[in-house]
Amino acid sequence: MPQTAAKHARHSARKLVKDTWKAQANLSFFLGLMVLFVFVLPLSSVVEKHFSLYVDIGYSLMLISGIAIGWGMSWLFYLGAAAGLVGLIVRWLGWWYPGVERFREPSTLVAVLFLILLLLVRVFRKGPVSGSRLQGAVAVYLLMGILWAHAYVIFNRDHPNSFVANENTPPTVAGWTYFSFVTLTTVGYGDITPKVPGARMLAVGEAIAGQMYLAVMLARLVALQVAGSTENGGDTEKSDGG
Repeated sequence: MPQTAAKHARHSARKLVKDTWKAQANLSFFLGLMVLFVFVLPLSSVVEKHFSLYVDIGYSLMLISGIAIGWGMSWLFYLGAAAGLVGLIVRWLGWWYPGVERFREPSTLVAVLFLILLLLVRVFRKGPVSGSRLQGAVAVYLLMGILWAHAYVIFNRDHPNSFVANENTPPTVAGWTYFSFVTLTTVGYGDITPKVPGARMLAVGEAIAGQMYLAVMLARLVALQVAGSTENGGDTEKSDGG
């Protein structure tokens, strides 16, 4: 009997380590892809020559790796996988059927929204504050900027001249990503300014969401850390008393 219990404990420990490593590896890969495709590669001249292909490849890789993070989350994973699949199909069909391009941003926006939900489930669940949890929190913040960038593209396309820019308003989601992150972090350089109520509310909503997310996330991480320290302290006291 003791041997069976010990074997079961070793199996559970190995499974826990494997699952933890797998989750952290997936998150690290996903976060690295986001930083690479959103912030690093756009600075190269190669991207300028093949911009459309670069954007589609980048989003495809991020959607696939992001959805994979939610593996095993039952219904939420399947919904996210379905949204991601639709987003990928619509994005690549646009190369052969120009009429489909209008649905690229909305379908990608929905897929990114599901990615955020999948990551938030992992970030806010109970457990110790780990590297994978911190990476997930950072990934959610970056995804929020990408989410609103797609929203700006859709709004500006359906309501032309809703924004005033020192130069021309960005024609693609990559251009709106700059404005999105400037708004998300409440920096507000002023080179692009919303001038109609709907555009202003969209920008205000992003600024509020960005600040609230940071506050809530910090509070959650502190609470988890305190709870973990309390549990460890209680176990230590019990063992000392025994």
